[in-house]
Amino acid sequence: METLSFLILILSAAFAVYWTFRIKKVMPMVINFGMVIGVLLVMIPALEAFIVGLYIYMGFTALAFFYGLADKNRKPEERLVICLMSAGIFAYWLWSINHWHGNTLLAPIFVLLVALAGIITKAKLRNESGFLFILAADAIALLLVV
Repeated sequence: METLSFLILILSAAFAVYWTFRIKKVMPMVINFGMVIGVLLVMIPALEAFIVGLYIYMGFTALAFFYGLADKNRKPEERLVICLMSAGIFAYWLWSINHWHGNTLLAPIFVLLVALAGIITKAKLRNESGFLFILAADAIALLLVV
């Protein structure tokens, strides 16, 4: 199952890189590249930079949360999708790093439900699709590992 999780994360990172070149907004581009760098550092075992990559990934996930809060050009439902998805994944990895219990299944399922709600409500998140796709792929990969 672990190789399937790696494959899902690598494909989502490749999609985010592709999507970065298609969008024109600077902040989603920065978040996409930061998350891709964090994912790649975590996924390449020869670098032995798992913790550094995880902190980079978490930092850009937090940046995505604040971007969702600060983007006043979006409807509140769209901003809520960005904030809740990034907060859910950030909370999961914060719990994992600190070895706290009780968040193993809750946060990934919550992130996927928020993503589903965003799809159902037809939230227009075209520029943010890259990093939201990485967050959803991370939630799927976490559920596959557990």
